[in-house]
Amino acid sequence: LECLGHVKTVVFDKTGTLTTGRFSLSHLEAVGGSKSRKEILRLLAIMEAPSSHPLSACLVSAAKDEGVVLSETVCALQHTILKGEGVTATVDDERVYVGNARLFRRIGMYNIPQQYTDWATEWSDEGGTVGYIGIEGVGIIGMYCVKDTIREEAPSVVSTLHQSDVEVIMLTGDGHGAARAVGTQIGLDESCIQSQLLPEDKLHYVSSLKGSSTDRHPSLYGGKKLILMVGDGVNDAPALTVADIGVAMGEGAALAVEMSDVILMDSNLTKLLFSMNIGAKVIATVKENIAFSIVVNLIAIVLTCFGKMTLLWAIVSDVGTMLLVTLNGMKLLSPRTIAAIERKQDGMLAVRTERKKDGERYENLNEVGSGDLELV
Repeated sequence: LECLGHVKTVVFDKTGTLTTGRFSLSHLEAVGGSKSRKEILRLLAIMEAPSSHPLSACLVSAAKDEGVVLSETVCALQHTILKGEGVTATVDDERVYVGNARLFRRIGMYNIPQQYTDWATEWSDEGGTVGYIGIEGVGIIGMYCVKDTIREEAPSVVSTLHQSDVEVIMLTGDGHGAARAVGTQIGLDESCIQSQLLPEDKLHYVSSLKGSSTDRHPSLYGGKKLILMVGDGVNDAPALTVADIGVAMGEGAALAVEMSDVILMDSNLTKLLFSMNIGAKVIATVKENIAFSIVVNLIAIVLTCFGKMTLLWAIVSDVGTMLLVTLNGMKLLSPRTIAAIERKQDGMLAVRTERKKDGERYENLNEVGSGDLELV
């Protein structure tokens, strides 16, 4: 709790953290004409069925929605997850790859016509995640785009953190276009967005943000600026471990939850603000207790010097101070204190929401014709 009160930089993963992690298939195009749309969907479903990633579930669901039926006799053999790139497996005696452009560039299969490259750029700029499917010896046979939705509370949480002078950074393995689109929606500058990162890249980036000291327990006077990492997936686990404070989404992967210090059980980012506010309240309470103890001890010393302090009053002052300090600390558990923190937090979120509504009203004026305006 004390560490939460000293956080000066919050690093968010994108998929499943700032976004809901519930993808929908927006585009699917066959490349080269060697496979039909249903054949591509069938291969995608076979390849992605063993994976637990939300994107994989989206592709399997899209195949079922279009009537693709998977045979029990066909399965993905030697299924391997390629960290930060995609998956590979053998299907029908053919080596199949599904993943991002980085994967196909690495294996020398990214040789699609310019038209498809332009589509990929366009889809990415719209905020989608672009992927490809290819067969060894054949090349890329299809490309797809899936879109995720921003968590409703994400823009308000980011804005509130900015108001509290907390730096916010977003890390993602997605391309620049998709990362920039999400960053714009939640109010992040392009300089605060790091894209196309592998799990080890996230680890090194978070490590570089930390100070030279390895002490996880800062002074009460904020002598150290701590780094908080929020993630949900297996790829985020190394970065969660190396950060001063690791926060996992409750709906995230078991490994991420295991490696974190704090878990948001309902995956609501506003609880992150509440945790940080509780941390700040803990620090303030500790300072109050230290100040009170020092004052009482000084009074006792002065009275002793003037011969006014008896043994009985010395015991009373010592035990009384201990009891009062304990009771003052216990007020953090009181419903009144928790309600006050929530009111303060809700007030800051409400200000952000009201500003957004005012902006929407202003923008809506452009949609109103001059004949529709009435002076009052």
